[in-house]
Amino acid sequence: MKPHRAVMPVSWSTTVAGVLVVLACLASLSFSAAAAQVRCAPPPEPVRAIDLQGYYKDKAKSVVDREAAARKRAAVKPLKSYLNAVTRLADRAVMARPALRREGYGHCTIFWLRSWAEGGAYLGAMSSKQAEAQRKWDLAGLALAYLKVRRYAGPVDRSIIDPWLQEIADRARAIYDSPGKIRNNHWYWLGLGLGAVGLATGSERHWGEARNIMRDAARDIGSDGLLPKELERGKRALHYHTFSLMPLVTLAELASAKGEDWYKLNGGALHRLVNAMARSLVNPAQMDRLAGVAQERPLRSRAGWSQLYETRFPDRRLPTNLPASKPHHRWLGGNVSALRRALSDFASSN
Repeated sequence: MKPHRAVMPVSWSTTVAGVLVVLACLASLSFSAAAAQVRCAPPPEPVRAIDLQGYYKDKAKSVVDREAAARKRAAVKPLKSYLNAVTRLADRAVMARPALRREGYGHCTIFWLRSWAEGGAYLGAMSSKQAEAQRKWDLAGLALAYLKVRRYAGPVDRSIIDPWLQEIADRARAIYDSPGKIRNNHWYWLGLGLGAVGLATGSERHWGEARNIMRDAARDIGSDGLLPKELERGKRALHYHTFSLMPLVTLAELASAKGEDWYKLNGGALHRLVNAMARSLVNPAQMDRLAGVAQERPLRSRAGWSQLYETRFPDRRLPTNLPASKPHHRWLGGNVSALRRALSDFASSN
């Protein structure tokens, strides 16, 4: 199959400006002849501040206000488009055929990341808890994408991208020191972001924070494999349990690359969560009963975690009739198969 060209829709004030940026990109990256075969489109303008509002109607945050949700989707569209583009480029840097093209995709990914780092993206004002959440989720995707392509980053690139990701991570972490801040699935997603930043930039401080959050998560998981705070989410209890699995399984995979087994924490707590959710996804009546309310349908097993888990534990086969899920998500850095390959390379080189 002919490799896709990394062409992203971008808005610029003039055609000339766009051409100049493309030329600057190619010149500054010193593409080899093979790398230059990849078309590196110019990235969009960095988004510094995020202005979002919540979109739930009820205290349990289980009933979505459709109009508010539509406004939220419109507001995050530039962020979603950018991160989708970055993660697709990073995936191609790991898996493109022929392999000769990977260098071009790798350098292009670095260029996109460096462009937003230089523009101070995500470091402006956050208007609400929802805005803070968006920054935290996007951090995980950015750092995991960077982890895939960091070998293409030169010293100057790293001097710009590394402190940028670390600063986003520090600001995202700081809000959890506020009294009364609930540490639920949002805490676990922060853990993934911190862990990814730790691995990608070599920061042991951020890695240590991620380890502490994973220990918290393992303590949160009951003997029945459930998360009490997510069970309180009414008809979205199953949704938020599986939403929690995405960062936790991925974070455990990052730890495996560093030679640490976080699946064993609290007597195999993460295994219990996986097993409980697999049962509930196949037979949602179980979660209907546990949560005391019928769960949303149709059900999804959420992206990525099941593929990562089954590859790690082929002897712990999940039910074959799990609801279909995609093997990629921008907040998991893109395709989890590419991530797994990048983590294998990381483990081999450390």
